[in-house]
Amino acid sequence: MFSLAGKRAVITGGSSGIGLEAARLLVEQGARVLIMGRQRAKLDAALAKLGDGACGVQADVARPEEIAAAMHQVDRQFGGIDILFVNAGISEAPPVATATEAAFDAIMDINVRGVVFTVVHALPRLSVGASIVLTGSVAARKGRPGDPIYAASKGAVRSFGRTLAVDPDILARRIRVNVLTPGATATPLTAAATDDEEVRQYIADMVPMGRWGEAREVAQAVLFLASDASSYVTGAEITVDGGLAHV
Repeated sequence: MFSLAGKRAVITGGSSGIGLEAARLLVEQGARVLIMGRQRAKLDAALAKLGDGACGVQADVARPEEIAAAMHQVDRQFGGIDILFVNAGISEAPPVATATEAAFDAIMDINVRGVVFTVVHALPRLSVGASIVLTGSVAARKGRPGDPIYAASKGAVRSFGRTLAVDPDILARRIRVNVLTPGATATPLTAAATDDEEVRQYIADMVPMGRWGEAREVAQAVLFLASDASSYVTGAEITVDGGLAHV
């Protein structure tokens, strides 16, 4: 489909869901892929599925020092980065009325701090013509009752990506930056958050296509944005949501 032979890719949150499916697609197209994840067991299980085209580093993106250490491992493994998929995130956030500072910090540390400092530490290693893809959420585009803190965190990612794309330093390096915006997608993360079948059906019924998306369907957009097929695409938001943002 899209040849990525010789390309070097780094994926945060790569041990499950959209990150793992993106890693699988990139490996299939010839890229060498390094995935990052917080849990060693999940990371090892993902690497077993990906085979020889992938390696992994345990790191918590909520801790910038761990991101920095992981990037040194990238140096040893790859010597540079052509594709950076900044995908790690969490979706569990408390209602505003019961939010605590600790709960707020927990989601912002991963969904915002982790995104920003992954880019900060990766930037010196990005090759000319590299592609950065940030994972946003349809929640940042469409008001949804009960989820304003999560939506705010992904709204920050959306704004960061669109503004980063026109940053002079990024332009000087000729790096492309785009935001991937999934809707309701079946992943281990969403399964844990919506373990009630009635809730899952309610969400599916809101989607114009009438179903949840599969992680591989969303990952196909990552493959496009990572490849030279999107060489004139930057500052864009690619929404893969079955039409949910438009209803």
